[in-house]
Amino acid sequence: MFQPLDFSIVALTLLAVFFDVSFRKIPNWLIVFGLCGGLLINGLAGVDRLYSSLLGFGLGIGLFLIPFIAGWLGAGDVKYFGTVGSLLGYRLLPRVLFYSILVGGLLAIISVAYNFGRVDALRRLRNAWLNLRLAVVTFGGVLPAKESWTATGSRTIPWGVAIGTGTIFAYYIDPHGKWAGF
Repeated sequence: MFQPLDFSIVALTLLAVFFDVSFRKIPNWLIVFGLCGGLLINGLAGVDRLYSSLLGFGLGIGLFLIPFIAGWLGAGDVKYFGTVGSLLGYRLLPRVLFYSILVGGLLAIISVAYNFGRVDALRRLRNAWLNLRLAVVTFGGVLPAKESWTATGSRTIPWGVAIGTGTIFAYYIDPHGKWAGF
């Protein structure tokens, strides 16, 4: 039978993926509803589940804080991962992170393959290879100038999609961690 937690996970995931793909942003109202739903559902199940929910939210924010500060993730992705932690609790969050990283890597490979045929991408790849060779041959004595890898009109990886897919995979497909190994 479909439980309120299941409904919340599926609804939050579908809406977050929709907004991330369509608008490249996960709205705050969705995060607030997901967080309140996670705390309420887990709070009604007992104090232990409420603590797990609160720890999951904190751990989710904490795990993505450094990538956010480095500029690799958007604030919506960080808050969305924290909200997933509030719904699932802290115990499932490492597995969600594992599958999210796998999906994010797959999306990155698809993005690189899609943009590989462009002349600009081939030039950058060639320059990166030459710069790497120069740095290795000189044992780091000569380092190339920093090159920007953001192409005009390029799109970043939709991490909301990766987190959503990782959530569904960790919670429904591999709930006991047999494939992930933990």
